Amino acid sequence: MIITVLGGGSWGTAMAVHLAQMGHQLRLYVRSEIKAKQIRKTRRNSDYLGDIYLPENIFVCSSVEQALSGAQLIIGAIPAQAMESFYKENCGALEGLPYVSLSKGITNDKLETMEQLYKRYYPQGLFAALSGPSHAEEVARKVPTALVVAGDDEAFTKLVQHEFSNEFIRIYRSDDVLGVELSGAFKNVIALVVGMAVGCGLGDNTKAALMTRGMAEILRLALAMGAKQETFLGLSGFGDLIVTCTSNYSRNRRAGELLAQGYSEEEVKNKVGMVIEGLSTLRSVIRLAKDYHQSMPIAETLERVISGNLPIDEAMKELMMRDYKEEI
Repeated sequence: MIITVLGGGSWGTAMAVHLAQMGHQLRLYVRSEIKAKQIRKTRRNSDYLGDIYLPENIFVCSSVEQALSGAQLIIGAIPAQAMESFYKENCGALEGLPYVSLSKGITNDKLETMEQLYKRYYPQGLFAALSGPSHAEEVARKVPTALVVAGDDEAFTKLVQHEFSNEFIRIYRSDDVLGVELSGAFKNVIALVVGMAVGCGLGDNTKAALMTRGMAEILRLALAMGAKQETFLGLSGFGDLIVTCTSNYSRNRRAGELLAQGYSEEEVKNKVGMVIEGLSTLRSVIRLAKDYHQSMPIAETLERVISGNLPIDEAMKELMMRDYKEEI
């Protein structure tokens, strides 16, 4: 297939490498022509995954028109908060092309998932979300993992499953697009909290407790929004939560550690050097929780810490001393 990847960050680059190694023809779109030339010359994306060689069947360009010429499938790997501006600038260009989203987040303005945003611009378009435990650094090095592709068109999800799967990536199918998108976005918020616990020097028991209770509260919100519970027990739910909360590759966990060390949100973004989806998703989660009348004490406590309204050394004590209740 001729496949275009929109977005030359770590995940977009890793997926392009994976698919190119499977024999597909890849176009990798990056915004900067200077960067595109550098990658074409060195066959390395020095900003992301700099030690990974990009196969010759990946054509890197900064022109959307070039990137989409002859494409049979589009993969969106642009950060969630930047997706709408891309659609506005290139609305007609994607018309009629099946689309697989790798972006994980909820928009801050209209509180939309990536499917909801996509469908606003392309009501008749074929959309699927691909998610699961998939740090780009390991995918690019052929470390095995399993993912889930979700869409409401079975033929399309079967196509993605067949064309993207090999001995290193095994893909399962789902029809719960909302659940897969919400779990992929919401878990980044919990990873921030776990990172803060690590930064405060707390132990494995604390991390496990935060992950478990964090999953309970993001699941409650997701169910209220219409997602399926079994999705959160699968690859895009617990699978992605575990890897994002425990891996040294996790930018969201790393951001939490830095916040615990006293760095401001802006300083954290600069130090991590990549988009931290959990920070923007947190703002959406807080608003959604209010809209759907859901209590989310961990997310709410995190928001108060980041906004400077709660000292971090008081946050855990406050969570521990909440009213006692049954585990639900």
